Amino acid sequence: MLKSDKLSQNHTTMPNNKSAFAQVSDAFPMFGANIKRLWGTKDFTTYIKALLQDARDGSKTGFPEGVLSALIRLSDLHDRKFPELQPCIDNNENFKVVNEAFPRIGSKISACWGTAEFNPYISSLLHDSRGGNRKGFPFETLMALHALSEQHNKEYAQLYPLIDVWTQSDT
Repeated sequence: MLKSDKLSQNHTTMPNNKSAFAQVSDAFPMFGANIKRLWGTKDFTTYIKALLQDARDGSKTGFPEGVLSALIRLSDLHDRKFPELQPCIDNNENFKVVNEAFPRIGSKISACWGTAEFNPYISSLLHDSRGGNRKGFPFETLMALHALSEQHNKEYAQLYPLIDVWTQSDT
């Protein structure tokens, strides 16, 4: 296949909502190029969620409100067009252990899976912040939570920037 054929084929898979794509691409060409390259892949969802999370956290400053809403529209459009690419852990054995014992926690884990919100949520479950008043999880559930955390960290490592402890200062 010629490079020009591949490019035109990629264009046909781009979103119909060209105005949202153009809005992002015009303001931030690098992000537009990445969106175009990742469209229709599993990595698209992770990339967009990381961009949106960075914008919410303030680490990606300078996103105009229109660009943020365009990113959200593109994310929603991608989710509708490619539902099979959405992160899903419903058939994961460790998830089933947690979900059967604690359905509310299972629901939250399912909603956070594949996002940067997953680790803080798991951490809040595993570390008592109520002054020792928590009963704790049954052993099987605790091991399942740890296994899910490890799996998430491996599958979505790009959500968590590496920290070089040797170059950080204490100031």
